[in-house]
Amino acid sequence: MDDNDYPKQIWSFVFRGTQFAKFGPGGYALAHLADHKDHGNRFALDFQVTDGADSPRSLFGLYTCPTNAVYIPSALIKPTDFAGTIRALLIRRAHQLYGSFCNILPPFLQIPETHLPEWDVNEFKWADPVGTTKHIPSFLVFRRDRTAKLIAASPAQ
Repeated sequence: MDDNDYPKQIWSFVFRGTQFAKFGPGGYALAHLADHKDHGNRFALDFQVTDGADSPRSLFGLYTCPTNAVYIPSALIKPTDFAGTIRALLIRRAHQLYGSFCNILPPFLQIPETHLPEWDVNEFKWADPVGTTKHIPSFLVFRRDRTAKLIAASPAQ
């Protein structure tokens, strides 16, 4: 279950209305907004831990989380991997677009505001969002069925 399949699936349903066919839009690649790896994890540098919260070492669940994955031009993959400023800009944009109806991060993390006016989300020209949510119920059925099969196939504990 811990693979990039679910973010790819939900975006495929949003854009194509069908299951992901193991290819994405030409010239684009799936990128994670919040670091999810165990080794060298940077999420503590990229985000603010809310008061009183215990900070885990890594955020494995974000690997499969649709709110943590975006398709970006392939040329930006390396910059988003290694430039916290660009990742922060993209996650603030995602929060601006989707934060009113879904959680971008776990509740113990907050997206820091930028202190650099030139990196404010509103200083950039953004393309209009594309896609539709009309196929999300189909995605939820797909995900439920797939999860049930994985649970049924898992060894008894």
